[in-house]
Amino acid sequence: MQANAFSLRRCAATLAALTLVIGVARGNDASPSDAFPNFDNYVKIGAFGTDLTGNEAAFQARARQATGTVGIEDMYFAKDLDKTTSMLIDGHALAITGDYLAKFLVTKSDVGSVEMGYKSFRTFYDGAGGFFPLNKYWSTLSPEDLHVDRNQFWAEAKFHLPNQPEFIVRYSNETRSGQKDSTIWGSSDFTGLSILGAPITQYRKMVPSYLNLDERHETLELSATHTLGNTTLNARLAWETVDNLDTRFVTNFPGEVIPWAIASLPSASQPAAKALVSPANWNNQAVTVQSDGISGKTFTAMANSTTTFTDKIQLLAGLSYQDINNDFTGDRPITTSTPTAVGVVAVTPNTNQGLMGNTSGDIYTGFVTLDMHNNNWSVKLSLKGDDTYTKSNANLTNYTAATNTTTGVVTYTATPQQEYSRVKGTSWTPTLDFSYAGLSQVTVYGSISDRSGDFDKYYATPFTAGTTPSANNLEFNDQKDKHLNMNLGANWRQSSLLSLRAEVFHKDETIKDPGYGIDVADFYELASQFSGVKFTAIVKPMDTLTSTTRYIYQKGKMQVTGFQPTFPEYDSCDAENNTISETIDWNPNAQFYLQVNANAVFNTIKTIYPRAGTVAAAGSTPAWDANQVLQNANNNYFTGSVLAGQVLTKEDDLLVKFTYYKASNNDAKLAPITMPYGANAEESAVSVGLKHKFSATCVGDAKVGYIDSKSDLTGGNTNFHGPMGYVSFTFAL
Repeated sequence: MQANAFSLRRCAATLAALTLVIGVARGNDASPSDAFPNFDNYVKIGAFGTDLTGNEAAFQARARQATGTVGIEDMYFAKDLDKTTSMLIDGHALAITGDYLAKFLVTKSDVGSVEMGYKSFRTFYDGAGGFFPLNKYWSTLSPEDLHVDRNQFWAEAKFHLPNQPEFIVRYSNETRSGQKDSTIWGSSDFTGLSILGAPITQYRKMVPSYLNLDERHETLELSATHTLGNTTLNARLAWETVDNLDTRFVTNFPGEVIPWAIASLPSASQPAAKALVSPANWNNQAVTVQSDGISGKTFTAMANSTTTFTDKIQLLAGLSYQDINNDFTGDRPITTSTPTAVGVVAVTPNTNQGLMGNTSGDIYTGFVTLDMHNNNWSVKLSLKGDDTYTKSNANLTNYTAATNTTTGVVTYTATPQQEYSRVKGTSWTPTLDFSYAGLSQVTVYGSISDRSGDFDKYYATPFTAGTTPSANNLEFNDQKDKHLNMNLGANWRQSSLLSLRAEVFHKDETIKDPGYGIDVADFYELASQFSGVKFTAIVKPMDTLTSTTRYIYQKGKMQVTGFQPTFPEYDSCDAENNTISETIDWNPNAQFYLQVNANAVFNTIKTIYPRAGTVAAAGSTPAWDANQVLQNANNNYFTGSVLAGQVLTKEDDLLVKFTYYKASNNDAKLAPITMPYGANAEESAVSVGLKHKFSATCVGDAKVGYIDSKSDLTGGNTNFHGPMGYVSFTFAL
């Protein structure tokens, strides 16, 4: 891996150096180069292809594109039909990737415009699970390459007669369908770990799962804008519908089933009995198919105004209303392979099935903003208020199953249940934004907002239909929340040589959910505090050279407090992030440019580590160090790139590009006690491109490159490498 990555880096460095030498050598060429033509109307035909060795699904998910595509990459055509009417056509059509765009616009002066369009594009995903390093276990979905298609059709008409209001009517229909991988993985016993004598379970969550998406979102909007004197008024009505049915597929212990002879033993004898068979017989396969459906309608009415009193004072105000009504459905059958004397029986018990419910709500929002400014300072004072009332209710069926292990007969018991909830309350958010440029070469700016909410809510968790919910099912809460956001910064342009920018920020959030009186209900308190700084330095030692250095530091904590005094305040998260980046731009002459980028991130999230301590021995289970299971989550990585361009002749431009990525956060030694997550990958890519002007009406572009990607996190199963090629021709129309 290191040899290949080094070879790519050396190749990229050689190409960049060669380009640099050519650029410097031609720097004194006094004859200016002819600029490439900028076509008003054009069509661009292109093709991309690879010859990869390794995991193509991993490449598609990583590169966000298919391994090959061909078609019309871009097309633009504009034409004046007469003195007052113009037409515009814009689009592209790329096969394999499902990337299409067709837009048609007609505009008539002093009347308005009509626009229609359709676009579609595909996002690729990799249906791969976790890799277990002890026994090299690896599982993927079949097929492994997944994708989701996003489509949108829209039509819009604008009407704007002289001295009359502007009206806009717009309709949009968006869909999302396909399959994507999920991070909610299933479990497997195929780890190579013993089922006996270990305080840590032998199975790990590493079985891939996926989501099947079927979603539609339609919107109809009517808006109007008109100016009366010094006030501009805006109004908007919108009707939205949502029709979604998403299904999650998760399999636990795929292909596993406990033999009847072992399953029939008393539970106390199970561990010893399981030790006599393979991991394929340690647990029973359980397939979860959870469907979540929603069919909703939302109506929105809003109006706002901007009044200009003077060139230094403006007043903005607005009101909005939303009516929300959603019907929801759901099922979660869990089919378990259960051994009996007559064979394996598929048993489908379910906690909640046949869910049918409704949520409705009314949301009122208003805001007012006073904007004052002059040549040296500006101040914005804003106040936003929300009033919310939502309620929901649902019916479902709770299933339990009893299996006769002798006959294999399964008896189901269905219990109808219901649930309901209600939340109402208000929130207020005052905001101050300001800036001051009265100091010599220094601008100071900042903002502060403090949202406060007070909500009354109650709910009943599922209880038997026809009965009264008990104290365990019915809860009353008085929820209060505060969200404080602040930042203060300054820009200092010391000279044309040096510019500095510094900013500090702080976020503080608290959510309290106590009960009323002696009813403590869900009593808990969640809090978080995040603070940080941002620094930017732009150094320009000469007109042709610029260096931009950035540093961001952020540190934060979270606390959770439960029912006092049993569950006191507890630090649940301690996160720290450092980001350092550097960009160097060099343009020594009109024929050559060079850009170098480097970015390093050091990120750590702590929960209970290293405070978990040692779990005491219990019976035959020895003591063990819980800190080994509850490790820190690290996300440290480095990215870099080099981009160099050179004008070779009046008809040819050369472009060299190199990118690099490396992360080393995985620790395979943790496998015996926990699932070793954390990115551990290295990727390099280099490409050389040539742009050639064939004529005044035709420009060609060709690129060849090579990519090499390796991941120790997946044991090399998602590695890929190979050449890539691209060619396109742009023709004037």
